[in-house]
Amino acid sequence: MKNLLSIPREALAELLQAAGSPLTPEQYLASLAASGPSVKYRNRAWVAAVSSGTFVVLSVLSLLLLPLLGFDLEDVIVVAGLATVTFFEYRVRRYFLEGNPAAPGLGFRNQAIFAAAIMIYCLYHAFAPIQVPAEYSSLLDPDTMASLRSLTQLFYLLIGIVGGLGQFGLAWYYRAAGPPT
Repeated sequence: MKNLLSIPREALAELLQAAGSPLTPEQYLASLAASGPSVKYRNRAWVAAVSSGTFVVLSVLSLLLLPLLGFDLEDVIVVAGLATVTFFEYRVRRYFLEGNPAAPGLGFRNQAIFAAAIMIYCLYHAFAPIQVPAEYSSLLDPDTMASLRSLTQLFYLLIGIVGGLGQFGLAWYYRAAGPPT
């Protein structure tokens, strides 16, 4: 195990004997290697695996759709943001599997920043003016345009609240793992 301190065999034997353990130093070290990360860390690693797999699918779809949607700055930023969250989510998974004490903090930061980005993106689009192509806007009466604005605003607010709170919940779930035991 890489996080263990190196101590002489004799000192370990004395510590084990003083603690009343019947194990030899070799048996003790073998039991440490078999124990692996805690149950909390293994559970969070599984959640991070599902999350990172979902992010990979979303990132690849976003990248494939980027040429179809046009290469405007907003779309490129969204794709880059998804790729970044995916990268760090894989790192979070690896850290949890390794029992790295930095895993809860990194997972929290990754998901909290992603949640904040979802909320900011959705708030911006909820209150930004709707851009309807000219050929369609001439076909819509003012009441229909007002309804369209209201529905668009409701859609973005719901996505922002549900998506943002869901990601914040995952962030706190990661943070609750605490240091490895």
